[in-house]
Amino acid sequence: MDKDLFYISLFLLIIGIGGQLAWYFFGGIPCNPPGGNPYLFGAACDPKATVASFQELQNISGFAMLIGFMLLPAGLFKDGLPNPGFTARVFIGFLLILSVGVIFTGIVISPSSAKELPPTGFITILSGSSNYNGQANQITFSPQNVTVVIGKNNTLQWTNKDNTAHTVQSNTGDFISFYSGLISPGQTFEFTFSTPGVYPYKCSLHPGWMHGQITVVQ
Repeated sequence: MDKDLFYISLFLLIIGIGGQLAWYFFGGIPCNPPGGNPYLFGAACDPKATVASFQELQNISGFAMLIGFMLLPAGLFKDGLPNPGFTARVFIGFLLILSVGVIFTGIVISPSSAKELPPTGFITILSGSSNYNGQANQITFSPQNVTVVIGKNNTLQWTNKDNTAHTVQSNTGDFISFYSGLISPGQTFEFTFSTPGVYPYKCSLHPGWMHGQITVVQ
């Protein structure tokens, strides 16, 4: 038994399993409040960046776990069959069972989580939206009120056709929070709604008159 290789493989397995569990338990939690601090780390919350960061964490920790599995036999069987004590056998058995569970969960969940859904509904931020025209119900998001059906057209894309930047931000206290960050002229923002409800939103730069509403049905 090569103790150096064995301990290195255990270290990589622990790092890999920890990263996989962090991705599984924290990778899908939305930022709350929108634009504030995320649920993990201390950087400003950007939903797309946060999801991408956790996806990278899942990828890197997966490679670490794979390398750990490759090194483990070399550490254990370099000098013939090992004869570990009872505590070591329990620990190794627990680690292997946990690893198999994490791998199985990743296989089941990863394809659907990593796949970016194409937009199925489109909203335009109209030209001139940054200028208030005095109307009580000025139309700046077109269409202003949208109804989507989960599994059919619940991935929406906002396109900024104004000549200045805007944002798409859910109202504070909503069950689902989403925030686009600055959408420059000509740029887009996408979000997939997966929970039924009524979700009013606004442009955080022009909240006095730039409003829209998304109704999500099953």
